Amino acid sequence: MEVNMSEIASPLRFVILKCNKLYGDLICRQIREFWTQAQVEVFQRGFDALDAIQSCPPDIFITGVDVEDMDGLEHLEPFIERTLPILIVTSRKNTRTCELLRTVRYNGIFDDREEGLNNLQTAVHCVLEKQHYVSPSFAPHLKKPKDITLDSLTRMERMVLAVIGDGSDNNQAADRLRIAAATVKTHRRAIMAKLKMHQKGELMLYAFTHGYVQVTPKGVSQPGFERKIRELVGDA
Repeated sequence: MEVNMSEIASPLRFVILKCNKLYGDLICRQIREFWTQAQVEVFQRGFDALDAIQSCPPDIFITGVDVEDMDGLEHLEPFIERTLPILIVTSRKNTRTCELLRTVRYNGIFDDREEGLNNLQTAVHCVLEKQHYVSPSFAPHLKKPKDITLDSLTRMERMVLAVIGDGSDNNQAADRLRIAAATVKTHRRAIMAKLKMHQKGELMLYAFTHGYVQVTPKGVSQPGFERKIRELVGDA
């Protein structure tokens, strides 16, 4: 009797990381409609997903860019030197996110807002086949500009930008960073000079539109910088 290998092959295993549980479940439903025998695990916390991957490597890791218990894209840092297929599902295209995407390894990036989840299976299939997939809406944002302004900011200036970007004055920022207010003032002047700005409002708008500061239901946050700030002031 001829044996159908597809019937005895091990089912694909998916690990999904989305901080929004409802959205993670929607992705899970799309996966199971196309891969009916798939084993799918959905997580909201980065450390939980990484633990699951470490204990039993999946066939593919599908993740967003916003993870509540991790900063930036540090949940992808362990896979820079590994071959695990990774598909990023997001519609976020701010400057900070695109900068981070250039520092990590992934096989595909899917714009769920522009393409809709109904087309997710196409992106997943490409990544599983070791092919690259980039949503057309993301392609222009992933090309590194020849002269990106933020390249001229030092590490400390970027740190200060994240702190003063919510409107904090020099004294407030100094308290958070545990440095002198005069030092904050010096960095503020350097940042505004490099970004060719003259008003505090311009700096705040820049910080918000480029992802250095975000407003969420939980309040104002500085994703990608808060852990580094805690390390700098010795609270990590």
